[in-house]
Amino acid sequence: MRDDDADRLLAPLPSGRHGLTREQVTRSQRLRLLAAAIAVAGADGYAAMTVSTVIAHANVSRKTFYEQFADREHCFAAAYEALAQRALAGVHGAAAIDAPWPERLRAALAWRLQALAAHPHEARVAFVEVLAAGPRALALREQAVRELAPLFVPGFDAAPAGATIPRSMPTAVAGALAELIATHVRGDDAAALPALLPDLLFCALAPFVGPVAAATAVEDAATARTAAA
Repeated sequence: MRDDDADRLLAPLPSGRHGLTREQVTRSQRLRLLAAAIAVAGADGYAAMTVSTVIAHANVSRKTFYEQFADREHCFAAAYEALAQRALAGVHGAAAIDAPWPERLRAALAWRLQALAAHPHEARVAFVEVLAAGPRALALREQAVRELAPLFVPGFDAAPAGATIPRSMPTAVAGALAELIATHVRGDDAAALPALLPDLLFCALAPFVGPVAAATAVEDAATARTAAA
C-alpha cells in the first residue's frame, strides 16, 4: 500500500459515494480506531481511553467500534500489538547489516530509541499504559520482550571461552532494557531517549563479554559514528 493510500484510509470517510470497497471501509475504520486509542491513551492515559473518547477521536459510531472490538481492553490490546509488530520489524531490520554483533546491536537500539523519541504517545502506550491495560495487553508485552531476545543470542558466541552464562540471559537483557526505557518515558522524557544509547548498549553487552570489553565496544562504536559523521 502506498503512503497516500494509507492516508486516505486513515482519513474520515466522506458521506455518500466514496469509491471504497466494504473491505477498505472496514480497514479504514479499524485503523482509525487503533490510531485513536494510541492518541488518547498516549496523551491522557489508559484510564481516559473510554469507548466514547476513542470513537469521538476516530470519528466513527459506537456500533462500528463494537463491530471491531469487544471492549476498550480489546481495542487497546490490538493497538499495542500493532505497535509491537511494527517496532519488532524495525528493530530486526536495523540489525540486519553486515557487521559484528556489537555494531548490529547498536544499530537496532539506535533505531528503536529514535523511533520512540519521534513518537512520544506511542512510547507511552508501549512502555507505561500497557501495564494498566489488563491481562491481554500484559501477555502481548511479555511476548514482545521474548521476541526481542534473539537480538542478544549472538552474545553467547561473543563471550570469553569458558564463561558460564544462563540460557535465559537474552530474555533478561531484553526485559532490563525495556525497563530502562520505561523509566525515561514515565518521566515524560521520551525526547531524550537517543542519548540513552551508550548505556543500553553497555547493559546489553556486559553480561556476555564482561564490563571491560563492553565499555571498549561502546567507545569504539561512538568513535566510528563520530568519524562517519
